[in-house]
Amino acid sequence: MKPTCLRRIRGLATLTLGVLAVGGCDDDDDDQPDDARTATEAIRRISQDAPTELPDNVPDSLLQVTLGGTQYNLRELLGNAPESRPSARIVAAYQTVSTPSDPPPLGTSSTEVPPDYTRSAPAAQVYECRQNAGAFAWSFLRPEAGLQPITTQPIPGLDTLVLDHFLYPGGIDYGPPTGTPAAGPSWRVSAPPLAASSPTSGQSLFIGATEASVPNGADNVPLLRVANVARVDQAFPSEVFSATTSDGTRFGYVLRLNTAGGIAPGSGCGGTADVGKRERVPYSAEYYFVEVLTTP
Repeated sequence: MKPTCLRRIRGLATLTLGVLAVGGCDDDDDDQPDDARTATEAIRRISQDAPTELPDNVPDSLLQVTLGGTQYNLRELLGNAPESRPSARIVAAYQTVSTPSDPPPLGTSSTEVPPDYTRSAPAAQVYECRQNAGAFAWSFLRPEAGLQPITTQPIPGLDTLVLDHFLYPGGIDYGPPTGTPAAGPSWRVSAPPLAASSPTSGQSLFIGATEASVPNGADNVPLLRVANVARVDQAFPSEVFSATTSDGTRFGYVLRLNTAGGIAPGSGCGGTADVGKRERVPYSAEYYFVEVLTTP
């Protein structure tokens, strides 16, 4: 991909918050190496072939959102015509898999740091033993997972991408025009073949804050709704999660659904000697990224 194309996409990614279609660089497609074209097509298909409906078992309390003083139901908004307002669409969906063996770094070329998770390990919720006054308890530390797209059709070329879920540490400059996002649960789509000049340029990061939680049985981590999911972009040419930053008319949500496992250990954190000990508890979940559009 030519540098001029990368610069154009980088500017649009945050300033317009619109659909970042790969078609904007069609003139350059023939100049891309085969693996870059394959990665670009895989990225496009993740969004194009995403589910159009949420699973039937989503609790109603996760679906009720309030925007501008008005309450909406996400499932009802998904049923509205795409051109109507308000409306919603699922822009991507994923299920957890093992963490990547060789994930790309975060940040810019001058502030590269690796994501903090155990390589090639089953998806897990990580807990740390901590002391609060005289009490000892397991405290949630971070998620560690790879991601597999949930799509209506098989997608070739996924091996050219790296998809992962972790805790973004914050304080890392991700480059203009986005600046430095805050710490939070993060989902990332990386395409190393598209990193023309920097190992961090071919990726998008999505960071949000938990807004609602619903228990899902004693053995499973709760279901969640993560709100105000911000897109942090490094010249990533795709419409995956397009416009998932709130700008007054567009709002991004992530729903954590169908969870299994991942609850804190029931023992092993009982004294000073245990403080600082960490445990990875395997879990599985599905993550649905939903974009809501209100007024034009």
